[in-house]
Amino acid sequence: MTTSVRTTLDTRPARRPGPVTRLGTGLLEILQILGESALMLVRTGGELRYALRDRGRLVDQFIRVGLQTLPIASLVSLFIGMVMIVQAADQLANYTQEILGSIVGLSMTKELGPVVMGFLLAGRAGSAIAAEIGSMSVYDEIAALRTMDIDPVRFLSMPRVIAMTLALPCLILYADAIGILGGALVVAVDPSIHISVNQYFDNLINWINFTDVLIGLLKGAVFGLVVAVVSCTFGFRTRGGSEGVAASTTAAVVWSFVLIIVFDYVIVRMSFLL
Repeated sequence: MTTSVRTTLDTRPARRPGPVTRLGTGLLEILQILGESALMLVRTGGELRYALRDRGRLVDQFIRVGLQTLPIASLVSLFIGMVMIVQAADQLANYTQEILGSIVGLSMTKELGPVVMGFLLAGRAGSAIAAEIGSMSVYDEIAALRTMDIDPVRFLSMPRVIAMTLALPCLILYADAIGILGGALVVAVDPSIHISVNQYFDNLINWINFTDVLIGLLKGAVFGLVVAVVSCTFGFRTRGGSEGVAASTTAAVVWSFVLIIVFDYVIVRMSFLL
């Protein structure tokens, strides 16, 4: 009789977790990822003393992250500046279009330049980092590095974190310039805009100051650091073959996007308090 009851109980379908359980599991997963990312940041920071010794790999990563992103960054920034001018000119048609220069300049230097370039770098370089390190983790190449007494964090993470942290501010400066020039191009050729190119640049110069550019560069350094650390974290925690690599790559990009927005708010809020 007892055996029959046990058999009946064992064959019952498992109960689905309730909403509280699912919420708790999700929160624990988020906290675990944040903790692993913080640990990765600390461990990578401890390897910075080897940066000059490993400058060959650092320069290689800087070229992959920075220079190879310039073509798509040019195209995106150019059309962002052009679209902004067209949209703003239409809204200001019944008022004054003399402030178009300041609108484009401030938007590009303080907000659109850093955020769009951060998204672009996360989608292009961040996903590549997560996929590359994830593949090495799945196929035991990271274990082979440890067997050869090579620290994987120093060999894989440190050059990528430094390169991305330095490359993104440079990309932002470049994107700002291209976006502003794209706006000037529309001002010069669009008949619906009733200001000259000189007026456009005069208004831009009068409104933009060094602090605006500095805030954009600060955002770039923070965003680059966040994307690199998150991408390396998901790469190292990859398990489960090719499906695991795909899942880690997607998660790295999504987390990078979310954290860029979060840190963007924090930096903007702090800049108004200073």
